Amino acid sequence: MEGKVEARLEAERPWQADLCQFFTRDKVAELCLRHVAFPENFLTMRLLEPAAGQGAFFLPLLPRLVEACRTQKKTMDLLRPVIRAYEIDGAVAADLRRQCAATLEELDVPRAKAVQIAQSWIRNEDFLEARPRKRFTHIVSNPPYIRWDSIPAALRDVYKTRFKSFKQRADLYVAFIEHALGMLEPYGQLAFLCPGTWTRNVYGNAIRETFTSQGQLKTIIDFSDVDSFETSADAYPHFFVFQKNSVGPTQISSMIGFNRIEKSGNAVVRTFSPSASPLLLTRDFAAQKAVKAARRRFPKLEDAGCTIRVGSATGCNKVFLGSAKDVAIERSRLLPFVNASSIHNGKVRWVGTQIVNVFDKNGKVVKLSKFPRMASYLRKNKKQLQSRAKASQSKVWWRTIDSLHPNWHASPKLLVVDVSALPVIGIDTIGYCAGSGVYQIKSDEWPLADLLTFLSAGVLGLFVATLSAGATAGFHRFQKSQIAAIHMPRWPELASDWKAKFKVARKEKNGSAVLKLVAELYECEASLLENYVARDWDALCSKRPKK
Repeated sequence: MEGKVEARLEAERPWQADLCQFFTRDKVAELCLRHVAFPENFLTMRLLEPAAGQGAFFLPLLPRLVEACRTQKKTMDLLRPVIRAYEIDGAVAADLRRQCAATLEELDVPRAKAVQIAQSWIRNEDFLEARPRKRFTHIVSNPPYIRWDSIPAALRDVYKTRFKSFKQRADLYVAFIEHALGMLEPYGQLAFLCPGTWTRNVYGNAIRETFTSQGQLKTIIDFSDVDSFETSADAYPHFFVFQKNSVGPTQISSMIGFNRIEKSGNAVVRTFSPSASPLLLTRDFAAQKAVKAARRRFPKLEDAGCTIRVGSATGCNKVFLGSAKDVAIERSRLLPFVNASSIHNGKVRWVGTQIVNVFDKNGKVVKLSKFPRMASYLRKNKKQLQSRAKASQSKVWWRTIDSLHPNWHASPKLLVVDVSALPVIGIDTIGYCAGSGVYQIKSDEWPLADLLTFLSAGVLGLFVATLSAGATAGFHRFQKSQIAAIHMPRWPELASDWKAKFKVARKEKNGSAVLKLVAELYECEASLLENYVARDWDALCSKRPKK
């Protein structure tokens, strides 16, 4: 079959098994299903489940299907073409067939017939390899979330060729969306519970353009503040419903809770024009207006002289991080290390943690023979280091996941904490090596002190919140895609009198004046920006009373 990759596995389970088996809680699935418009006559439906798991998205429909057969005095055999469910894990597929048959039996379907129907519904196949002959009126699923780096390289190449949207380090669920869209009947509905990253990331461009130009995004619900899966997962899921060939607005809301799941705040209605641009999901109309104005007037942050990069991951902090006393190697092989907890009051404070640097000035792995003390230290921990997935088959088992480049770790920069309720930004004027829990921003044009205050004055918070439907008390992801979505002026193009006033206000810690100046650029009220200021805003821009 096209795109099929043959690979010998250590076990009979598929390679995805340990990466993506996060099954949807029944309560969450049933809540999602309420937002899907099913036909009055259930027997006219053709439902596709691309990643069936334990059947949370179609088992609740079985009573209505059986009742439709009885009401219309039809044979139960008419149920066979109604559902098509794919499950790549053979053991999970077998369990699901048994569960389907048992549920049908409970609904008084004869056992033999129940087993036959369940067998016809569940396919133990990879959905991305499937080529069903008929299209579907409804496609509902919680597709697998597997990051780009975790997908075997050979498969990545296949998916990049086959799926237009699978690019720019896309998650596997994006390929599921694209493949499912091709199987949707005119006026059919596609409803997925998946990370909301497609609404804003570069790899979501093709999907956003399809959703806004070929139909209607009827619903987007943020489930980030709900434990949506039976096993805890850091996924920030959103549920969306798309209807092909339809037109109309999008209802946006968010949910919160566990046993009792309820709406957080009020829902809003948005009308999205055909575009590949990131979707503005905020429920704050003033924020939406300010962001739209900025998109018209200013370039994106990376086109305004700034560069963004994630901090460095080691893959084994226990070995690579520690004090100089604990890590007894050549001093030249140690770098001062900081992470999210190092940011206080807008500054980056080093507490003595060092990172083992196994790279030269060009970012190449050094030879251990040149550094005997480091070689001895790393060999003592070889077993632990080789247990890492990326190091198990590598000759350079001692390297950290990410390279350390002097032009980044030794440079002044801003650090932004990855996950937080409010933006957390600090300035590193020394040149520390930042960990993977933060994102780094360098600028060739903006003075860093001015950039720190500018982003802290509600700009970073405004843009990240506007791209999220998140709950009022929820946490946000301040990752590269979100930071890069900021539209801001280039420093050289700002009026000289504005820059002079801004610098004076910053140095005097006159927060009110700073907010007014920034609000002037974004054509909004200073009070709006004040709702989105960084966590350490008071330390940066509040005058302290004189003693």
